[in-house]
Amino acid sequence: MKFYKQNAITAAILFLLSAFVGMSIGMNYDIRFPSEYEGHYMIEKGEVMIRAAHTHGMPFALYNLILAFVIPFLGLSAKMKNLTSWFGVLMVIMPLALFLRGMVYPATTFDYLGFVGATFFLVTSALLLVGAIKYKQSKI
Repeated sequence: MKFYKQNAITAAILFLLSAFVGMSIGMNYDIRFPSEYEGHYMIEKGEVMIRAAHTHGMPFALYNLILAFVIPFLGLSAKMKNLTSWFGVLMVIMPLALFLRGMVYPATTFDYLGFVGATFFLVTSALLLVGAIKYKQSKI
């Protein structure tokens, strides 16, 4: 049984990066919200994107960690298992694109790059579903 260490390494790196982004948000919380407007804090879209990078990065890291352990048990061919693994790694494009979008706001350079990562997430999930169904059918 092969362990997909590229997913585990990606998960560890993404956990660290997302944690640093979260700590940055937390340490600068009062600085990032200088004005109050009718009881609501006003923040720029760039700040929202950086927060989204943190909140998408952590679950995607956990998903990659789960992939590292689940992929060997799927009822897929070795080539499809490897493809599923690399698609899992490439879905990291989404939180990275959200972070870059927040950093260069108001430029729209990285607007649609996040959809690429989301597509890899959907394809990886579909391959996991197919592999789980094939595994269950082979055990019956």
